[in-house]
Amino acid sequence: MSAAESYGAFAYAYDQALGQRYFRAVRRLLTDVLDRYPSESMTHLDVCCGTGLAMPFFASRGFVSTGVDISPVMLNVARKRARRLVGGDTRALPLRTTFSRITCLYDSLNHLLDARDLAAAFREIAGVMDGDSLFIFDMNHPEIYPEVWGLKEPFVDEGPDFHLEIATTYRRREGLGRALVTGWAAVGGKRIDIRERHTQRSYERDDIVAALTGAGLLPIEVREFDPWVEGRTVKLVFVCRKRDSLLP
Repeated sequence: MSAAESYGAFAYAYDQALGQRYFRAVRRLLTDVLDRYPSESMTHLDVCCGTGLAMPFFASRGFVSTGVDISPVMLNVARKRARRLVGGDTRALPLRTTFSRITCLYDSLNHLLDARDLAAAFREIAGVMDGDSLFIFDMNHPEIYPEVWGLKEPFVDEGPDFHLEIATTYRRREGLGRALVTGWAAVGGKRIDIRERHTQRSYERDDIVAALTGAGLLPIEVREFDPWVEGRTVKLVFVCRKRDSLLP
């Protein structure tokens, strides 16, 4: 089994177990933001688009939606949902135009383990924004790491064509959460085992705001979000504009 096959099976299983469920929750929040801040133009960029769940939603609202992701495997799954897909790193976007609405969901930015990389990603995103643009992104609330990533029992989900287990650990001193993902998925009629290791960094709200400010971005809203309806804040959702677009 190749690493690409394992990651491809993980991409499919994650999409089935968590991706679609999360997007059903965040879709309501996105709808509210888009309704509150009407756009003059109708272009959308989904950064770290993963399996492409956000793109049909924006297309249904009249946007021309483009997705960018560093993983060819994720883009391969996304092709079932969208056509305008680009391979590229968030820290060096291969794009030269601006977009009116930009999203980055699924705590993708928590996978940037160095604060300098987070700042670089924000600078790149600011580079594809103009005065009308909104940047909407989520990151894990810092308290969710000791509460959830520190649990002894793994997350488990399964369906007729996948089984997924995610065992997590968290070390507060390092600020790093680590996940061992195991299971299997049936992809292309073939059962493929999953064994992946993933690491995330916990960022404090003030550190995120400081990185945004350094990139010339200003949060106009920060929302606490409970996508699983468990009675606790899981995500911080930021809505940002370019700072110079808000000057009188």
